[in-house]
Amino acid sequence: MRGLACAALLLAGILPLAAQDYPNRPITIMGTTPPGSSVDLTTRFFGDRVKAKTGQPWVVENKPGAQGSIAAKAAASAKPDGYTAFLCTSGALSANQYLQKSLTYDPNKDFQLVARLFKLDFALIVNPEKTPVKTVAELTAFLKAKQGKISYGYFSSSMQALAAQYLYLTGVTASPAAYRNPQQMMGELESGDFDFSFASADYSLKPNPKLRTLAIASETRSALLPEVPTQVEAGLTKALPLYSWFGFCFPSGTPDVAAKTLTPILLEIAGREEFRDFLKNFAGEPFPGDAAAFRKTHEQSNKDWEFFTTLAKIDAQ
Repeated sequence: MRGLACAALLLAGILPLAAQDYPNRPITIMGTTPPGSSVDLTTRFFGDRVKAKTGQPWVVENKPGAQGSIAAKAAASAKPDGYTAFLCTSGALSANQYLQKSLTYDPNKDFQLVARLFKLDFALIVNPEKTPVKTVAELTAFLKAKQGKISYGYFSSSMQALAAQYLYLTGVTASPAAYRNPQQMMGELESGDFDFSFASADYSLKPNPKLRTLAIASETRSALLPEVPTQVEAGLTKALPLYSWFGFCFPSGTPDVAAKTLTPILLEIAGREEFRDFLKNFAGEPFPGDAAAFRKTHEQSNKDWEFFTTLAKIDAQ
């Protein structure tokens, strides 16, 4: 009788998750980017390896758009049973609260941060034919001495914010040129249509005589570009770092057993050499951290985005 009662409770979804063999069915993970993107491929990289450990697959459900808000809302609204998760991003959990007037989710209350996984860096890049400099100090001197219009390109709020910080710290005045996508922006940088840009460090990895990287916008040098200094090392001593981070989250209220089960698996995968090699394909780097480290990153990211949006005068839309 007792066995029948437990079976009935399990079927009804009443038996606590801790009493079950978790996970015992596929886990759906919400993604913020289209299929085939670097973030989507990384999500699937983890999914394949988590399945090898748990026997249960990940079902990746991509909901791109609104800088991650669509996926975040879907994840936040899901049943907190351990079978819906979110490949959460710095955009969805930190930037959007300052960039969007009416979020339909609370980035600080609606998610249980489980594990920090990886990051993508930005770099300060020039066209050496149009802007013949090799260091940030030379760039600043060149721009201050330049006759005529000075301009920079951007296509995301992160790039706009980093450029605004550079201008603020150096006293250079420049006009922005906004682009719809990175391909268009980088093509026009190569054509010499503007003076500099902060862009994905991915462009710094590809040999290109029309592009030169002057600095990385992270706290530390990139292992993929060890010869490139950070902004602080390059002389911008008061520059705050800015990069895109990614992690694994559950909706708030998810039973603890789900995070306790998956955290060691996710962090072990994030520490593998094969993961580091995989991320090199798009200038990503492992950034593993447990829930406590993840919360600190999130809290600092919130403060940084408040500063950057104020500095760059980016109004919430």
